[in-house]
Amino acid sequence: MTEYKVSFRYARAVLELAEQENLSDQIYKDLEIVKKILKLSRPFKLFTINPIIQEWRKVKVYKALFENKISPLTMNFLVFIIKKRRSGLIESIAEQYLHQYNELKNKKFVEIQSAVELSEELKNKTIAKINAMINKTIIPDFIVNPQLKGGILIKIDDWVYDGSLKNQLDHLHKQLVEGKLS
Repeated sequence: MTEYKVSFRYARAVLELAEQENLSDQIYKDLEIVKKILKLSRPFKLFTINPIIQEWRKVKVYKALFENKISPLTMNFLVFIIKKRRSGLIESIAEQYLHQYNELKNKKFVEIQSAVELSEELKNKTIAKINAMINKTIIPDFIVNPQLKGGILIKIDDWVYDGSLKNQLDHLHKQLVEGKLS
């Protein structure tokens, strides 16, 4: 079975359990913490995915790091994953959980890039337009990307709207080179 399918199933199982226990919001926050630490700490990630390190050692380290910082359900889930020799999938499972949780709650991550920092008014207008377009509550991630030169670039899953000046200039350059400018 592929990593995606396994991660999806574990995430679905813990989400269903969390929903039954009314802990899905807490598990979401917990798995965000775990995922962030795995992304930021290369040594910890390498420790987690290393198949040579015994499970009891991983459990001990995870308990030392997270026991009083995350809910008991999340801690038990992580221990379960480690004991099933699936610790290399923890980051992927966390990502799947976050995605499934957001789908369940009708939320969507949206990356919004602009050449300069947007004012609060522009941010709110952009959020409102995207909300109306996709009919979901968006979780915006505003990024300043000076390479865009101007305009805005919006990423929603695998869909990209590129209204940047850089894109328009690249398109114009391509037309000039191909001699298709009329």
